[in-house]
Amino acid sequence: MTTKEKAKLIKQAGKLYTLGLTVEKRREKLRRLAERNIPYDSPQMKAALEEFQVADQEWKQLEQEHLKYRSQF
Repeated sequence: MTTKEKAKLIKQAGKLYTLGLTVEKRREKLRRLAERNIPYDSPQMKAALEEFQVADQEWKQLEQEHLKYRSQF
C-alpha cells in the first residue's frame, strides 16, 4: 500500500467518524422530540427525521466506499 493510498484510507476514516457523530446527534434530536411528545407527523419531527435520514444515508454510502477501497489492500 502506498503512502497516497494510506492517506486516502485515513481521510475516509476521518470523514466516517465525523459523519457518525453527526448521525448520532441527529438521532438524539429525534429521541428528544419523541420524549417531549412531539407528534410524529408534525413539521418539526418530519424535518428532524429528514435530516437524520440524509446523514445516515451519506454515512452508509461512505462506509461502503471505504470498505470496498480497504478490501483492495
